[in-house]
Amino acid sequence: SGTAYEDTVDHLSESEREVTGLVFALAGYLVHEVYEKCPFMLLDSLEAIDADRIAHLVSYMAEYAPFLVVALLPEDARALDDSYTRVTEI
Repeated sequence: SGTAYEDTVDHLSESEREVTGLVFALAGYLVHEVYEKCPFMLLDSLEAIDADRIAHLVSYMAEYAPFLVVALLPEDARALDDSYTRVTEI
């Protein structure tokens, strides 16, 4: 108790840094209620997270961001239920 530690993210792997950045960005979006002024969110490069966790993340964020766009690999997209609109070709 009372001890503080300081470190950098340099020792983390690239995927660990990506997940850490995602957590901080989403926390800021929710804590500061950004969704009230900007109801749009784009999530991309989620490959560092397994498909089941991506599905939970999408489900959770859909409660806050009415306009949620998620770019996923086909194998990760299969973990989402069929209630989501999918764009497979442009």
